Amino acid sequence: MPIFGKNGATTMIYRIRSDSGIESDPVANDEHGTKGNYFGQLPGGGGVSDVLQPQSPHGRQMLPIIRQVTPGLALAWLALVALLGWWMSQRIVAEHLDSLASSAQYETITTARIMDRLFTEMVSVAHMVAGQAEVIQLAVRYRTDPPGVVALTRQQRAVQFTQDPLVRKVGDFMNALASDLGYARIYMNNMSDDTVTASNWAASDSIVGMIYSGRSYLIDALRDGTGSSFGIARLNKTPSYFVASRIVDSNDAPQGSVTVKFDAPNVASYLTGRHIALIVNRQGRVITTSSDRFMLRNVAALLSPGTVLPPDNEEEPGEPMDVRAIAGSAHADQWLIDGRPYLLRHQPLAGTPYQLFTLASLEQLVPMRRQHFWTAGLMAAFGLALILLFDRVAAQLAERRRRAEQDREMALSQAAERELTIKVRERTAELAESNNSLKAEIDRRHLLEAKLRQSLDSVNDALAQQQDFVAMVSHEFRGPLAVIAAAADNLMASVAEGSDKLKLRIDKIGRTVKRMSMLIENVLAGDRLNTGLVPFVKVELFDLNEILHTAKAGLDDIAARRVSFIHDDAAMVKGDRVLLEIAVQNLIQNALKYSALTKPVTVRLSTGQESAFVHVTDLGTGVALGDRDFIFMKYYRASGKNVNGSGLGLYISREIAQQNGGELKLGASDATGSTFCLSLPLERSARPSQEHELRNSQPARLEP
Repeated sequence: MPIFGKNGATTMIYRIRSDSGIESDPVANDEHGTKGNYFGQLPGGGGVSDVLQPQSPHGRQMLPIIRQVTPGLALAWLALVALLGWWMSQRIVAEHLDSLASSAQYETITTARIMDRLFTEMVSVAHMVAGQAEVIQLAVRYRTDPPGVVALTRQQRAVQFTQDPLVRKVGDFMNALASDLGYARIYMNNMSDDTVTASNWAASDSIVGMIYSGRSYLIDALRDGTGSSFGIARLNKTPSYFVASRIVDSNDAPQGSVTVKFDAPNVASYLTGRHIALIVNRQGRVITTSSDRFMLRNVAALLSPGTVLPPDNEEEPGEPMDVRAIAGSAHADQWLIDGRPYLLRHQPLAGTPYQLFTLASLEQLVPMRRQHFWTAGLMAAFGLALILLFDRVAAQLAERRRRAEQDREMALSQAAERELTIKVRERTAELAESNNSLKAEIDRRHLLEAKLRQSLDSVNDALAQQQDFVAMVSHEFRGPLAVIAAAADNLMASVAEGSDKLKLRIDKIGRTVKRMSMLIENVLAGDRLNTGLVPFVKVELFDLNEILHTAKAGLDDIAARRVSFIHDDAAMVKGDRVLLEIAVQNLIQNALKYSALTKPVTVRLSTGQESAFVHVTDLGTGVALGDRDFIFMKYYRASGKNVNGSGLGLYISREIAQQNGGELKLGASDATGSTFCLSLPLERSARPSQEHELRNSQPARLEP
């Protein structure tokens, strides 16, 4: 279809028909001899996507305009870079400060929680140790020092105390507890402030016998129940935290105190954030920090006005630091500390007289602003260079573009025509081939679905016939077996005394009937497990001891004399009682079959914290190593064993155990016999009382 353009020129459109052919309309050339073609884009890709129209750029007319615009463009660029650079620099710095403030606030909150937990743990440990029975007994024994003890040396007092086995025992307990929790020391003082025992009682630098008179945390503990303080240790000169708890006897009378000592360097290991963390007391002294240059120095200017307390008798104020607020800052709480700028966040620690300060360094702001200045300068210079370069090459680019566009349009029109034809033919062939393949695949799948449906119907019919047959056979067998068993019982009752041979034959009939009954029950249980039916027809809560009683009642006289049952306390489980009775009976019959007639069999019930266990032990020849991986398989029977059986007992017993949430394993086996272990989960509602009885039955011990 012809389309008329400027100056009466006509162009040609290639269009795709519905039969994938190509039509073209007449072509006419414009006054410059340029052919204008319009090409569409194929759905499958690969065609020319752009519509090409005749272009006649007038490069020579654009040169004077470009040279007039260049100076104004350069001035505008410089102004824009200056304004935008200043605005972006201010915005980046503000965002950096906001990020630092958020980071410091988050780190302050999380670190404060950690410190609160550490100090709470120290108080809890002091209370726990002070409440130990042996600690109270030791405090009552050495409540006050006898006359003349003060005149002795610390070593002499330590010798007197450590001769007592109770002093050493409590000291070992404190040492184990301090090692586990990372504390420097745990020690006990009597009412005379004399150290009776400590976690380092056996060390050369032991503090046993040391008298700590006038210590505020000991005085507060004896008066209020608990006391805490920070100070420099007398022996090793280490800054430490002290938390004390009062020891009372059964009449709530004070007997002494227990102190937990936590060294400040160990506490500092928990201050591992991105920023500097300080723990400051009420005098402004830094008592723990993640930066060594702040340790034990004074930053009282950071505290709120009116909250700074004068130094007490124990703690020194520390060397003051040069702390000044930064005036005119965009964010509050910006300080100069020893000439370095910081952003401050703080929060009091719960239950202690200390506060947590977080210092985020602001030293990177000056190089950041300098970097922004140089970046803006480079951008301005780069822009000016581009503008000048454009002024020189714009005319050449315009002329070259006009000639290049003419050549390009001609080449594209010819290439597009060939490409369009090839792509349409290739795509048409691909679609036809794909349609044929898809149709063949659909037909093949329909045929397979029909065959699969027929196979499933045949399998379902076979399974239904099998279940009906098994049910019919079991019903037909149970009736005659019941009649035979009743006849054998009646015949045994009517046989006269002295007919031993006849009684043996009658007894053999009875055992055979029971074996047939057990075989029928195993077959029914196996069919019930294999067909995917719900395994728990009747789920109930019962005591496993009842299963043992039922198993014992089902034994004949000979088996009853061989099998001994060991019961345990109530073992409440939830499951299918009938199936579990079959599992236990199978284990007992298996043990009887594979051991000599004179060998005993033991059935023992025991309970653990979560499970109940039924162990069946025989004194047979054991299970060979080559058979242990296969004895739980269906219909498998160990080679070389001349015993009657179907190979279903262990398989069905293990399936029953797993269906009831338990497990059946071969516990041990050697040439002297075997032990099979049936484990079942204890019912949760019954477990607490059992655990309570178990705890009451155990002797009391010293808890750490």
